[in-house]
Amino acid sequence: MMEQTSAIILAAGTSSRMGTAKQLLPLGDRPILAHVIEHVLAENFSEVIAVIGHEAEAIRRAIPVKDDRFRWILNEDYRQGQGTSLKLGISQMSERHSSVMVFLADLPFISQKTIHDIYTQGNAMLQDMDAPFVVQPSFQGTAGHPVFFGHVKTEWFQQVEGDQGAKAIMGRFSIRKRVPVEDRGVLYDIDTPEAYEAALQNYRQS
Repeated sequence: MMEQTSAIILAAGTSSRMGTAKQLLPLGDRPILAHVIEHVLAENFSEVIAVIGHEAEAIRRAIPVKDDRFRWILNEDYRQGQGTSLKLGISQMSERHSSVMVFLADLPFISQKTIHDIYTQGNAMLQDMDAPFVVQPSFQGTAGHPVFFGHVKTEWFQQVEGDQGAKAIMGRFSIRKRVPVEDRGVLYDIDTPEAYEAALQNYRQS
């Protein structure tokens, strides 16, 4: 039986280094987060959720999504850090799915090919093994996003606290696969005004 894979987009942060809600900053004709959502929905995920908190209502209004697979999840505890969004997202998804890919709201330049490659390799591994595992892309030796978690154990993610992301529990996964990609976008996060200005220039040139 083919396993179903869901996707979580972590988009609840306060953008403290940016000084404004980076999820809503324009990149071309739409907000940064809209690009991420569009890329995720282009893949064959059975369900996609975006965990929001800071400026939640403004985000919902600015980014209408017409796809039955998609829903917004509100994290009331978003001020306590990204870990709370990760825990909430995993708890929502793992009730129905044994695997999940985690995306960050401020990485809009990940290529569709990279997303598809990680999705495909993760799903292939689901069929071949029963143990929990991780698949993630790497660019020039540095691991990036998105991260595919196979055979998810919810209790592991409940140990994540504060601003700890998935790195906090990577050691629990004995099987960790890195997929080398020629895609700088897996590391290209937009979290400062300077990074945003560079992103605008990069987008205009793409």
